[in-house]
Amino acid sequence: MRLLTFLLIATAITSHAETCPASDTEYPVTKKMGNPLFVQFKSPMFECDSTGPLYTADPSAHVWDDGRLYIYASHDIEPPWGCDRMDRYHVFSTTDMVNWTDHGEILNSNDVKEQDGWGIDGWMWAPDCAYNPKDKNYYFFFPHVNEPLPWGGHDWRVGVAKSKYPDKDFKVTGYVKGAASLIDPCVFIDDDGQVYLYNGGGGQCKGARLDPDDWTRLAEEPHPMEGLVDFHEGTWINKINGKYYLSHADNHPGADGNRMRYAISDSPLGPWVDKGVILYPTGCGTSHGSIVEYKGQWYVFYHTSNYSGRGELRSVCFDPVRIDKDGTINVVENWGKPFKNAVRIDGKALIVEAEDYNRGGEHYAFHKFEIPDKKTKYRRDDTGIRPLNHGGHYVAGIKGKEWMRYSTEVFLPGKYNITLVIRASSPDSKIHLSVNGIDATGSISVPVSDRWLSVSLPAVDFDTDSRYIDLRVENGTIDIDRFIMVPSDNKNK
Repeated sequence: MRLLTFLLIATAITSHAETCPASDTEYPVTKKMGNPLFVQFKSPMFECDSTGPLYTADPSAHVWDDGRLYIYASHDIEPPWGCDRMDRYHVFSTTDMVNWTDHGEILNSNDVKEQDGWGIDGWMWAPDCAYNPKDKNYYFFFPHVNEPLPWGGHDWRVGVAKSKYPDKDFKVTGYVKGAASLIDPCVFIDDDGQVYLYNGGGGQCKGARLDPDDWTRLAEEPHPMEGLVDFHEGTWINKINGKYYLSHADNHPGADGNRMRYAISDSPLGPWVDKGVILYPTGCGTSHGSIVEYKGQWYVFYHTSNYSGRGELRSVCFDPVRIDKDGTINVVENWGKPFKNAVRIDGKALIVEAEDYNRGGEHYAFHKFEIPDKKTKYRRDDTGIRPLNHGGHYVAGIKGKEWMRYSTEVFLPGKYNITLVIRASSPDSKIHLSVNGIDATGSISVPVSDRWLSVSLPAVDFDTDSRYIDLRVENGTIDIDRFIMVPSDNKNK
């Protein structure tokens, strides 16, 4: 059955690749936009009979000599079946972090087969790019599988395409000989000109020097990157004040997804010393990013599924990040601002009104698919707030994959009991509460009722680093009036 399923998918992908006409969009296209990025650009749907948002993931950020910041991103195809459908690399750029230009598609799996005679349809995952000053070419590195079975194959290769331009005319020239059969290539050029290739996934991360005269060949056997904690995928390398930084996604499980961590070394090939988390889970199953300095400000690029609500349809996002003088990378503050005040956790009982979720729009503070209700006028970024008969407001019709966020200030750490005043209008409605993007309660069922119910959650542990609470609906349709927090033991009182 699995083989038949794969063959059907492969047939559909092949049919798409052969019959889907090229986009009639005249590139480049420039638009003003903020997080999530690039969804305002159009993308042909898989069946080629309509267009929709351009879904992008795995951003590789670089600043070239022309002064522009470029993003090399993978492309999620709609409707999604899985990551095997990924194809069509695009390049984006900006000079002000506000106006973004889509330079169009630079490569797809058909190009690999036609130009170099290997590879299969789809399977174009997280890429990277580097400039070679010796031959004045831009080298585009991408992971691609060379065999159809089993899922993902055993013959992953790091493909190479090059061009005289950073945003067009890339031609496949082969693949890196000797590279580990792993995903997510990252290329780093040290101050002395030595070039390193890293790639890894599924708990393995390896790195090696590239041949300085041939960037399609390693100069040595790949080395395991020792000292990394809970490595999953998405290697990225920086050099800051003489130290080497390796950032990556971890394996944090559950509905809230991976985190991004970083490690430091005195050598580009390790060993590495883990320094902790820099990006909390975003509700997307994966977390893949890059770190770059542009015009005096450091930024972290990553992807989320906030816009689509689907883990296979992701969108690139970015946020500023602070790097201290001692080299510490601070946690990315991508949780928005309190609508009124942050939730003060100080050992006293308190009530949080559901409608007082953070400001900041759908990327930072909430996500709801419907058009905001303009009649209530409770707040400008209203997601469906309704008045209660007895006064006050509630948030109506929160559905599966939608969420709301509340900033917290913890003055007295400890466990707190939380009760939701809530009602569900559809069967199998479920919700969970997360702290710092990490599920803290497990999935909680909410029975169907036309009356408000008090639903108790397991005790939640808060410490001084607890920065925000998320209420995430997993399934069904739920109205939320408020939640009540009470210390769970005498230590908090």
